[in-house]
Amino acid sequence: MNDDTSLHAVISRCHRALDHLFFCHQQAVLVGELPRAVETLRIFTAMHDLHKRFEDEHLLPRLAELDDPGDWPASLYHHEHNKIEDLLTRLDASVAELCRNAPTGTALHVEIIDLLDREKSVKGLCEHHQEREEKGLLPALDRQTDAVWRAAVIAPFHAAWHAAMPARD
Repeated sequence: MNDDTSLHAVISRCHRALDHLFFCHQQAVLVGELPRAVETLRIFTAMHDLHKRFEDEHLLPRLAELDDPGDWPASLYHHEHNKIEDLLTRLDASVAELCRNAPTGTALHVEIIDLLDREKSVKGLCEHHQEREEKGLLPALDRQTDAVWRAAVIAPFHAAWHAAMPARD
């Protein structure tokens, strides 16, 4: 299957890019570069939102129509999207507050460790969600939809993704 008609190939690449963005955010947190941590988290959130909207608008409605949607229904993916969005909203507020408070020394280290501990749940949920998509949603759609439909939904998403994605560090 060509990459330009394989949802699994396209979305897997997006997942890897999202993982890299979150890594860059956590790297900034770890070294105490809080303004960069805020910015990279906002980029991650914007790219995740673009990814989520594509799935919510195009993939999940189509999954719900399939005779065999795989192991998980479209509603589960919607639920996970909403949970991730909620966690990211709270995380954004926490990182912005930490940046505003600008602690130093030991107080900064304590806050960084606390933040990284809280980010573990976001990271874990995203990893689990991506794995579920790559094992369920995407293979089911690649198997049970035609290449013409896939290409028609992938092309505009691919263009939007590349237009919005900042150059990698």
